[in-house]
Amino acid sequence: MRQVPLLCGVALLACLQAAAADSCEPFHAKFDRVGVGDNWTKIASVFGPPTASEDTADGGTNYVYRLSGCTVTFRAGANDKVTAKEAHPPFRTNSNSVVPTADRAGVQRADSGASAQTFEHSQQDHSSESRTAARSNSEGREVYTKAAQSVFLLLAKSSDGQITGQGSGFLVAGGRVITNRHVVSAGSILIDLGSVRLPATIERIDEFNDLAVLTTNAEISSNPLSLDAAAPVPGDTIFAIGNPEGLQRSITAGVVSGIREIEGRRLIQISAPISPGSSGGPILNRSGEVIGVAVGMLRDGQNLNFCVPADLVLSLIMRSASGTGHGSQLAMEEIEKLRGERSQTQYSTEEGSPWQQIESRITQLWQKALDDAGDDITVLGEISRSAQLENIDASLSAAERIVRLKPTPEAEMSLIAALQLKSGWVSDGAEKTKLLTRAEQLARAMVRTPKQPSPNVIYTLASILEDKDDFTEASATFQRALDASRNSRDPQTEDSCLRGLVRVAYALNRPADGEAWFKALAGTGRANAYDWWYQGDRYAGSGKFLEAGQAHQTAALLIGSWKCWCKAAVEFSFVGSYQDQTLTCARKCIEMGAGQKDSDDDLMWAHIEIADVLNSRGVYEEGLSHAKEAVSINGSNPWAWSSEADAFFGLRRFQETINAAKQAIRLSDGKYGMFHFRLGAAYYETENWEFARQSFEKAAELTPTDTAAPYNVALCLVRLGMFQDAATWYEEVLRRDPNYKDREELLKRIAALRR
Repeated sequence: MRQVPLLCGVALLACLQAAAADSCEPFHAKFDRVGVGDNWTKIASVFGPPTASEDTADGGTNYVYRLSGCTVTFRAGANDKVTAKEAHPPFRTNSNSVVPTADRAGVQRADSGASAQTFEHSQQDHSSESRTAARSNSEGREVYTKAAQSVFLLLAKSSDGQITGQGSGFLVAGGRVITNRHVVSAGSILIDLGSVRLPATIERIDEFNDLAVLTTNAEISSNPLSLDAAAPVPGDTIFAIGNPEGLQRSITAGVVSGIREIEGRRLIQISAPISPGSSGGPILNRSGEVIGVAVGMLRDGQNLNFCVPADLVLSLIMRSASGTGHGSQLAMEEIEKLRGERSQTQYSTEEGSPWQQIESRITQLWQKALDDAGDDITVLGEISRSAQLENIDASLSAAERIVRLKPTPEAEMSLIAALQLKSGWVSDGAEKTKLLTRAEQLARAMVRTPKQPSPNVIYTLASILEDKDDFTEASATFQRALDASRNSRDPQTEDSCLRGLVRVAYALNRPADGEAWFKALAGTGRANAYDWWYQGDRYAGSGKFLEAGQAHQTAALLIGSWKCWCKAAVEFSFVGSYQDQTLTCARKCIEMGAGQKDSDDDLMWAHIEIADVLNSRGVYEEGLSHAKEAVSINGSNPWAWSSEADAFFGLRRFQETINAAKQAIRLSDGKYGMFHFRLGAAYYETENWEFARQSFEKAAELTPTDTAAPYNVALCLVRLGMFQDAATWYEEVLRRDPNYKDREELLKRIAALRR
């Protein structure tokens, strides 16, 4: 005899008893055609005309059916909605009834003659025990009365029919039973109802969050438990109902201890103990609503018990209903739209700003996409890839879940990549080391497999070692990967290995090796703009400005980068014979960089480089124009004022030269001898011999190898009639340069001055 379905919203135990009795069998097949809240017209269409009817004091009607000793009464209110039904007398169920005769937890009714006890608490019970519980001030008793009969013992059966495990589950809307994924993984699942065990089918699982949705062919006559998707607050009172060690429907009380994230999983920590057999049972609030699913405890800690939040259960149920992770796709589509809005919004770190509001919404959508993806590996893979450069936490969580669901080499490589990327975002050194160590362990395990590892796997290990600053082993591993990539004709990995060898060579302070590896990369013809860009930076750091300028110019030609044109201009300016290249690159920098974000500093230097070349060639008007442009961009840069002073000097505008030179000296804190020299030259031209002497002396002091400054000091002293001092400064010239080109002429001057 099949399970009797629960009928109206207020169904009585006697109805189930009557329907289950053989004497009421004619009614039995009709009960599953009547639903909650059906009106009398529907009842009459199923059961036919009543045997009798009577009006009630509340304006409703009782409709009575009698057949073979079975009396069933339907109560219809004034609105014609059926609100209750009952049967008389309370017939005994026979031994074949699917209604269990006792509750395994030992919960017994006072009237032991009635045997339908498994479902008593799932109905609006009119028993004396339920009435007592309703009047009780005990929250636990009220919760138990409301929810216990909707919690079931789940048994796992092996292929040979042996019971291999047990757990707990509970009924929710739609006839579904919720439990843990690890419970259903132990074998075929049976729902123990006492005298019968219903086989269950797995409708959907969420491997990552350890959840499963079960269905049965027979309808279970218990009230479904409601899910409270709102996050609980630490300190809230909670109750756990489960089947520890097979003791059915045991209840324990506790509080919410905290909301945690463990290895990317959201969990609610509770103080109520969870013992073996209770996994999959409901964790309920004071109102008897489910806030989570018991998932187990940390065995190394005391009283550290957890449950999976109810909102994840609800999300899984919704996916079960739709059959797809469609919500994830919708979330990612909305993320793409918000990215566009964000790109048009002014960046701000201020909380509540439009930019931060968009950013917060995107973060929420990534979490929604993860929650909805469940165990859909395809969707999880898309999340992991799409979120890598924007929400590394979502990317890492998706990769973790994929590996748990299906630990393929491809999935493990994705997880390694996510761990590496996450390590680059964290600032805490210990956390960074932890992430890289885990990535290294995974990569080493893949390299050690009996099957020959791919070049990319070896390269991945090398790059992790590089990130851990283990440059010596990284170099050896990159070379191993390089050999493997060449043997397998894998040019992409070959190029990556050469780049890695360049990086670690410079990290090991072996620039010659780094240059050799870069030449090998360039020799493949596959070096890209960024390879040339980074190598240009390395050359500049080593003081090889010609090679740096050439590398940055190559990068600029490959991708049209204004930034690289600017770098090349500055670097060529250090090479005296490359003035034309300096002008070309500086002008490209200005042409392409004008109006670009954060380009002002580069544009200023480009104008300075042009001004200096033009001044050196006597093109002072145009040189002055570029110098003034540099000053207008950044009036606090001393080199811009120095270039302006040089242009003014060439134009014989000495007072303006003096003003500009003084600005250069002031802004540089007077530390450059060449600025003092230019000021002294302007004073000299205005025949201000004393100020000229002071400026040249300062220049001579700041540049101890220069001979022009002390020579000019001597000239000023001669003009001032201080011949002995002048002779001393001429001697300083010879001291600085014993092979001075006009040495003999200078000796004659010194002799004359000494006389």
